Amino acid sequence: MRRTFARIATVFAMLTASAAVIVPSLPAHAEGGDTAKADEPADRAAERLNEEGKKLVVSGKYEEALDKFRASLKLFPLSNAIFNVGSMLYTLKQFEEAFPFLDYTLRAPLDPRQREIVLQYRENVITQLKGTHAVIQVESSPPGAQVALNNKPLPFETPMKVLVPFGATDITVSLPGFKATTKVVNSSRADPPKDVRVRLERDDPDAAVTVFCPPGADIFIDGLMVGVEQVRTRLLVGTHMVRCGKTANNKAFEREVQVRPAPQANAYEFSTVKQ
Repeated sequence: MRRTFARIATVFAMLTASAAVIVPSLPAHAEGGDTAKADEPADRAAERLNEEGKKLVVSGKYEEALDKFRASLKLFPLSNAIFNVGSMLYTLKQFEEAFPFLDYTLRAPLDPRQREIVLQYRENVITQLKGTHAVIQVESSPPGAQVALNNKPLPFETPMKVLVPFGATDITVSLPGFKATTKVVNSSRADPPKDVRVRLERDDPDAAVTVFCPPGADIFIDGLMVGVEQVRTRLLVGTHMVRCGKTANNKAFEREVQVRPAPQANAYEFSTVKQ
């Protein structure tokens, strides 16, 4: 087992901060106690803690290594630290907790060998729990929502795959500005659970919004891509950031907009902006 993890650490050493995947949020249980040193950038500190964790793996100090990897993620979302958290939880036989980290690692730009390793770990978890759990997809509209199983928050956000225990399971999907929605999933080995898709209802006032960007420009609102050139949507009343992407004739640019309640118009014309 020790040689196996040393090999995996070597394979994942090729993944650095430049190959990070964006982790929207990590709950308190995913955090460690280590912090960055004075004047140490967060990404460098994350790399350092991740390397310290890998040395502890080679020494067989798996729980201490897990703390280092979690601390690394608290500072910066390195792809290999995400995997290392999952692999340590797997080694410690905490299979349910390991699954989301292993599954999320697959969103990173892995080479074929790395992907093979992560897939094998994830399949091993599913095999270990096949008598008591099933895997489903949980999606929300809008995406980026927190998911909790029986009031226990999961570390990543929708869309995501979830290990659901057989029996009655409360799946709660929540997002700031929207009403939390709970669905009860009843399942068994003979009657596996179905995927869950939730359309969240707004909890705060919203308004219709139209945004125009230069021809060919991708449109991002609050960091999410929502369309190209022109988009009509609904946004919460308040301040939002609109980004018009780079085109052949224009550099990317951002503008802050203030969405006002109806019946006031919310049309934002940036199609003629030159950068």
